[in-house]
Amino acid sequence: MKIYVDEQKRYEDTKATGQCFTAVGAIGLIAIVLLDTGVISLAALDSVNKLMISIVMGLVFLIFFIIGIKSFMELKDISKKMDKNNSLEKEIMEYVTATHRDELMALASSDEKSDVSSGDLYYKRAELITSIITEKYSLLEESFLDHMVEEIYSKIYSDIVEE
Repeated sequence: MKIYVDEQKRYEDTKATGQCFTAVGAIGLIAIVLLDTGVISLAALDSVNKLMISIVMGLVFLIFFIIGIKSFMELKDISKKMDKNNSLEKEIMEYVTATHRDELMALASSDEKSDVSSGDLYYKRAELITSIITEKYSLLEESFLDHMVEEIYSKIYSDIVEE
């Protein structure tokens, strides 16, 4: 089972990754250029060691810079998916709470009167919410569906105190 990752959080993480890797890569490449041109001199380095450091560290910093740029390029796709998920989440929430709230509340009141454990009660409610959502939105990713069930469950049953 995959864990749902909020697209807003993913966007922020990818943006921070892009900023860090690009900055470290750029600063490192500048430092290598300054070392090679003699602006920065390290007395402990002979020409062979200086060349090895320039090549190896130059490649490392170039890879960092490329990773940073690729992260920035991913932001556009993540932003589109974030907008799509936000509108779909809102649509599903409105659909379930507007059209099935009475059915879900009836389950809540009937189960509270019976002798059902809180764990069983949660699973019965979650199963009903899942079936309501998948009836209309059958092609949802499993992790997004689980996220929606949790969101709807907490919205509908937040006022009901379970023992």
